Amino acid sequence: MISSVFRTIIIYVVVVFAMRLMGKRQLGELQPSELVTTFLISNVASICIDEPDLPLLSSIVPILLIAALEILNSSAAWYFPGYASLLFGRPVTVIQQGKIDQEALKHLRITTADLMEALRGKDIYDPQQVLWGVVEPNGSISAAQIPQKDEQPPMLPLLIDRQMYPENLSQLGYDRAWLEQQLKEQNLAFEEVLVFLCNGQDSLVIPKRTARSGRSSNE
Repeated sequence: MISSVFRTIIIYVVVVFAMRLMGKRQLGELQPSELVTTFLISNVASICIDEPDLPLLSSIVPILLIAALEILNSSAAWYFPGYASLLFGRPVTVIQQGKIDQEALKHLRITTADLMEALRGKDIYDPQQVLWGVVEPNGSISAAQIPQKDEQPPMLPLLIDRQMYPENLSQLGYDRAWLEQQLKEQNLAFEEVLVFLCNGQDSLVIPKRTARSGRSSNE
């Protein structure tokens, strides 16, 4: 009995330590790789607790190894945006200017009923009120409503960490050439931009710390 309690306490401490090593993202909505990591750690921990004859070290080592692999995975995603897109996926626009992109829903295997349920969760009952709706890589749906007469249009991402959003450029009536010209005016290259947001009236450029200072600009 004492041995079982001791093993449970040790495994608990090791799992908490491993989860803390992986960062706070584990506390929110999980990406697929993070969800797999969490399941694997929980399964290994439960096996160790349920099997008192199993050496303690044979469970601690796999738990720490799984945590190390997740840290390596997330670090690679940080340094290589292309790998991050492959691993986590990219946001997919499903509503533009109040029109539902049925092909995008089909590609994502999301029914219209699922989309309407998600919109109702955001107190939106008419998709025609949505300026821009997107399915995020973690499966959640974000939506920006069409502004009223006295409201500014919402800022849409055009470039985030070397990833361009051509559908948003098209929605605002711009193209890649326009985006490159805007960056050229601020002496910035694509890889030097952390975030580029625009609503058709104003734009916001946030450079990376290693880049030259950018600035917000009015068009």
